[in-house]
Amino acid sequence: MNLEKSTPRSVSINCGTLDMRETTEQTASRIKQVNAGNVLVSAATRPLMTMFTINMGSVIEVPTEVRLMTVHSREVMGREALSGEGAPLFIMNSGSIILEPDVKAEDVESSWFGILNSGSILYPEHVAGAIMNRLTENPGSHSSYRSSARLVVGDLLLDEVYLASMANDSDMVITGDLQIVQAVPDKLIDQKIKTLNVRGKVFCCEKNLSTLASRFDPRAGTPLTWAIPEGFVIVEHELSLNSTNIRTWKDRSIFATENVTIHEEVDQDSLDRALAGLICIGTVLCPDSLSEVLSRKCDTLKTRVVFYDGTLWVVQTTVTLQKSRFDFLEGTATLYNTGVVTIEEDVEAQVLYDHLAGVYNWGVISCNPDQKGAVEARMMVNEGVVDVNAAEEVDNEDSGAEDEGSIGGTRQINAGCYKL
Repeated sequence: MNLEKSTPRSVSINCGTLDMRETTEQTASRIKQVNAGNVLVSAATRPLMTMFTINMGSVIEVPTEVRLMTVHSREVMGREALSGEGAPLFIMNSGSIILEPDVKAEDVESSWFGILNSGSILYPEHVAGAIMNRLTENPGSHSSYRSSARLVVGDLLLDEVYLASMANDSDMVITGDLQIVQAVPDKLIDQKIKTLNVRGKVFCCEKNLSTLASRFDPRAGTPLTWAIPEGFVIVEHELSLNSTNIRTWKDRSIFATENVTIHEEVDQDSLDRALAGLICIGTVLCPDSLSEVLSRKCDTLKTRVVFYDGTLWVVQTTVTLQKSRFDFLEGTATLYNTGVVTIEEDVEAQVLYDHLAGVYNWGVISCNPDQKGAVEARMMVNEGVVDVNAAEEVDNEDSGAEDEGSIGGTRQINAGCYKL
């Protein structure tokens, strides 16, 4: 975007990273204010920062010939990705960088100019020194694994066939979750696995848990680990139980890694007949009328359970609650929010109080002051309620895309990363 035609001191920029390495004096003269987490400058452009008001986290000097690389998700790099061809990279990492065992320290030294790490970096221990030399800023995390390790990117289901294919005394590093659902011979674990480094979670049948835990790499620490009792079936997606699909169930034992929702039309006899046992790593959403039955099937002291009244409203993304939704609501509703809820201005506070049986909030609720009082009166769990203006500020801060507007004659630019 060309700012040189803007009126001097008429532009305000809000961004995570501001690239000023090629900024001209004429462009800098158009800037009124900058709010940035990090500012990249060259030796020539550093003095231009005095021309405007700036609030920032850190200033990093990066030559103009250095290429910028942004990582937002998972990036796996082997020797080919660090060939040293072309100009070195300055990496802005907010995702996950995984270096394969074949990467050498000189590959990192020659290919990377620096790393601004707000995500995570996993690398073989023989390149630890090179990584430390290239870490410019590190509000994120980084860790090493044994150079001799067998690297598995993602989740792994470990069974007898996979174990048999491995070399004896293997060091293993798994970047995702590890599962042993069906029991395998303990002697095979002893024979094949020397050390085990799991970056995610471990779900292991009870029979093998003790042997597997003895292989956890002491350098890497102990991962979050759950035992799957004999007879339990693991379910790795959100589970929804209604009066239709529960009819075919009889004495099932479920180990759920995600949320379980039991709908209001399910009766006590159906739930009692369907479930023999329930273990849930996520949250169980259950009608209050079924609390006695569920407590016999599930250890509610070890499980996060929400007992709800009325209709269940689950919000995981962005939802606007309009007046008509309450007009057509029969009885009451329980709001379970892990996303962003906006309540329209024309919804009266008394309507909220009368129609909400409970509010469980792990997200953001945007409302006016009167509505806020009614919502808080029904609040069961609260991680924070904000008004309309505060919610808009959160949306702008979280946006990685460039957005332009105007406030009081000042041109506003909001972006995750902006080149000036």
